[in-house]
Amino acid sequence: MSMTADITARAPWGMPPARETVGAAAYRLLRDGILQGHIPMGTRINELELSTTWKVSRTPIRDALRRLEAEGLVQAVPGRGVIVPRISLGDADELYELREVLEARAARRAAERAPADLHARLSALIKAFGTALKQNDIERLNAVDADLHAAISAASGNGRLERSIDTLRAQVLQVRLRTMRQRGRPAKSFREMATLTAAIHSRNGARAEAAMRDHLASLRADLPSVFQTAEG
Repeated sequence: MSMTADITARAPWGMPPARETVGAAAYRLLRDGILQGHIPMGTRINELELSTTWKVSRTPIRDALRRLEAEGLVQAVPGRGVIVPRISLGDADELYELREVLEARAARRAAERAPADLHARLSALIKAFGTALKQNDIERLNAVDADLHAAISAASGNGRLERSIDTLRAQVLQVRLRTMRQRGRPAKSFREMATLTAAIHSRNGARAEAAMRDHLASLRADLPSVFQTAEG
């Protein structure tokens, strides 16, 4: 099955919703396909093939690809066209270093602002993480982990900071999915996130910032083994 056929099968194009332009729908489908792993790293995205299959002009597809390139999710390569880039260990290390800085700041802001619904939300997510850990449900662990990080960045109250974090996390998504499969990583993440949420519950911004930084530094330290496993 071709890449385009696979996207179409998993997310039928149809007509975009009344308030969604063709370009927005193309962007959404391609972005979802990349983030969900249906369009793997190294895949070439054929603009003409998509245009023919989806029966739309190439302009909205080209615009969607430009937006994705700005987010670092696709890359224009001379002689090859647009591809979903492969993330090297060096790339991942740089991206995790940036995550340490931005997500630690978001955690501090979340703790100091402490929106009314945040504590209940984090408590529910930590409980869900613990349940998934007992069941060794890796897919669920990844989903809950993503929700925890998203809840904290959203609670920062800084939209630009939240969007920057979202973009960074999107760029390392497939690395994150593999990381949770490393031996001992789910339990370690559970302990680290429990420490982080406790700091947020106590409204201690400095502790929350340090806990998030420690968590991401721990993940960053695991990157060599994650890539070694993937290559093995």
